[in-house]
Amino acid sequence: MSCITIAGRCGYLYNRGMVTNTKGNHTLMYGGHIPGPCEWVTIPGGRTTLKPGGYLAEPTDFAVAAFTIARYPVTNRQYAAFIEAAGYANRVWWTDPGWAIKEQKGWSAPRFWESGGYMGADCPVIAVSWYEAIAFCRWLSDASGQSISLPTEQQWQRAAQGDDGREFPWGNETPHELLCNWNRDVNRTSPVTRYPDGASPYGVMDMSGNVWEWCLTGWESGTTSLDSSERRVARGGCWINDSPLTLRVTLRDGPYPVDAYNLCGFRCVRAD
Repeated sequence: MSCITIAGRCGYLYNRGMVTNTKGNHTLMYGGHIPGPCEWVTIPGGRTTLKPGGYLAEPTDFAVAAFTIARYPVTNRQYAAFIEAAGYANRVWWTDPGWAIKEQKGWSAPRFWESGGYMGADCPVIAVSWYEAIAFCRWLSDASGQSISLPTEQQWQRAAQGDDGREFPWGNETPHELLCNWNRDVNRTSPVTRYPDGASPYGVMDMSGNVWEWCLTGWESGTTSLDSSERRVARGGCWINDSPLTLRVTLRDGPYPVDAYNLCGFRCVRAD
């Protein structure tokens, strides 16, 4: 059976019935596949300053070690592989609080999974809670043999802003329809490759607009523990936001981890 390389930088192959880790012999059998776009971007170490809010009483400067982040948010096509791999039925990939919430609410897919308006294959998955984003990352870690997680908010801002203190990933120019999906210009989510002119200094795409992105960091304490049920940081703004302030790379929000609006998605980081 032939396999197709999915952006070799991602470190795994797919075919019709399995995901195979190219760094070893681990194989995960399931009924679908993981397609692109899937690329990793290495972000050099540096510093980033977070604005006050939540666990930060004042502007705070952080040293951020080098890390690797996904160029694009996770798409519907990619999230479908998690669903097809019994992602909502296998407790091993869920935290205890996440599994309890999933069972209580009867989740078997994201909230708008059957809504055609948001289901473009290469559009970002939406209406996923923080718990679902974590379950996907743990599943992909198992599937790829790599350590995959959500970015901390320090990593997210570093990847979006770089070293020059810019207001938006692309610079200081006011957002418009050639740079990002915002202000209902498209009136729904858009393919994650649509706005190359809006990329960050490191070439990371869709960091402002399209969907808010979950981060690993807890809003109330700054924890990165998976067992805490506290609010979690979200970044980036989305397709419906009509104020440039919402899209600034320094803006921080803290929704509850169970929240699953049609505004929230996520991207992954990889531990090297």
